[in-house]
Amino acid sequence: MAPVVTIALGGIAATYLFLRFLLHITQDAREPPAIETRFPFLGPLAGMYREKSLFYVRLRDKYNLPVYTLRMPFSRMYIVNATELIPALQKQWRTISFAAIAADAGKIVGISKEGLEILHRDLTSEHGFSVSWPKYIMPAMGPGEDLNAINRRSIEVFSADMEKLRAHGTKRVGLWKWSRQIMVDSTTEAIWGPDNPYRDPVIAEAWRTFEKGFLTLLVFPYASLLFPKLIHARELLTGAMIDYLRMGGHEKASGLVRRRFEHHQNLFGLGLEDIARGEIANTFAVLGNSTPCSLWVLYHIFSDEKVLADIRREVSALVREENHEEKGTVSTVDLAGIRDSCLILLSTFQETLRYRALATGPRVLLEDVLLDGRILLKKGNMLMIPAPVQHTDVSAWGEDAREFDYLRFVRNPTPRHKKPNRVAFRAFGGGHVLCPGRHFASTEIMALAALLVLQFDVVPVAGKWVEPTWEKSPVQAGFPIIDEDINVELRPREPERKWNVTFTGSDQAMRIVSEDSIPGNGT
Repeated sequence: MAPVVTIALGGIAATYLFLRFLLHITQDAREPPAIETRFPFLGPLAGMYREKSLFYVRLRDKYNLPVYTLRMPFSRMYIVNATELIPALQKQWRTISFAAIAADAGKIVGISKEGLEILHRDLTSEHGFSVSWPKYIMPAMGPGEDLNAINRRSIEVFSADMEKLRAHGTKRVGLWKWSRQIMVDSTTEAIWGPDNPYRDPVIAEAWRTFEKGFLTLLVFPYASLLFPKLIHARELLTGAMIDYLRMGGHEKASGLVRRRFEHHQNLFGLGLEDIARGEIANTFAVLGNSTPCSLWVLYHIFSDEKVLADIRREVSALVREENHEEKGTVSTVDLAGIRDSCLILLSTFQETLRYRALATGPRVLLEDVLLDGRILLKKGNMLMIPAPVQHTDVSAWGEDAREFDYLRFVRNPTPRHKKPNRVAFRAFGGGHVLCPGRHFASTEIMALAALLVLQFDVVPVAGKWVEPTWEKSPVQAGFPIIDEDINVELRPREPERKWNVTFTGSDQAMRIVSEDSIPGNGT
């Protein structure tokens, strides 16, 4: 038995030494230094699985490197820590590409071979499919009537739902389940219009199933055989979207959907089924981050009495009492005012993004890149700018970078409270891949918070607010998905009060990110 053990241990040792040698000879001296190499090619995988996005924060703190390499089986990942490197990276969008990742996502939703070829065509050109469509839809998602229309519709849904809640009296709900549902209802109505396929409970449930496991289809080979429930959910969604398009539902939908259809079919000749599958991907774009983000915004407002008092005072200033012959006194609030008059609410929203965002900002290198004239990034590998790394950087945010400060974005700078570094603010990405839906999502989430603050007290059933854990949050989540719901009571404030909620709109952008102050960036 002893010789067998000796041979086995010898084989393990030889394999280990070979892998160490292989890692050494394949690492170019000009590349960012490779770290976490104690277990060659496997060490980083364990850390990513166990710690998710916070893995990169720990490595930043441990090694203090501006950029480094994680070596994994058959691939590299370059992780950027230094904020000062970000502008140079963003300028090289043709070769440090997000469009290539977006094109690959077509496989997850089942786009045809011909459709995938269109998605991957001309990835380094502004005229290619995957590079051009975000810019093509910008007129519908930047300040203007199309954006006003979708925000107005989402607020109508909020208002109607809350009117029903107020009539019901105190109601006990799970805050995550409730906020997610109202966000899904409002967003899908605003985006897909009167023929919204997500009104069908069967389709809404199929979306929930597919949303939870969509990454599985990209990671596992033969996923269609191993995960039939995911495929079934995806095909239900596809069928509903095909019917929606055939009936002309897109013609009555938001400017976003109409312009996507024009781009995909008229400019690039994508087939109807592939466009329908693209709308499933579009669902990820409009719901994937906004639903969990809304939960955390509500949590940070209602779990802190001072935050709640400041925001309630600010939002209440928008309310006007009007007398009607039939209805009597009506409280009217135009939620367009939250954009310019509710700076504490806006700051709380931005701070929630800074404090909670988990996005890793992935890119693919389509060519070798020499960064800063000396750092080699090799073609075919991934580059990431993790939001948690940038958002906890003391040099960017001050000594309290790891604390939640709802006044951070309106507070006068001090040695402890630095002026916010908007280049380091990565919740909506940046540069050429800046999220085109940021104005819609920001207004929608803030409007939900404003209405809830005005019309309800939110009281935890447990008697006190306890920050939820999110250890089981999916690795792809842009914001933490909590492990267990927060049971609360929604208690109407002044139940007899009558409300008239409006949204007159605006042609100005909120300055959420640094690019919002630069002409020509959708502002």
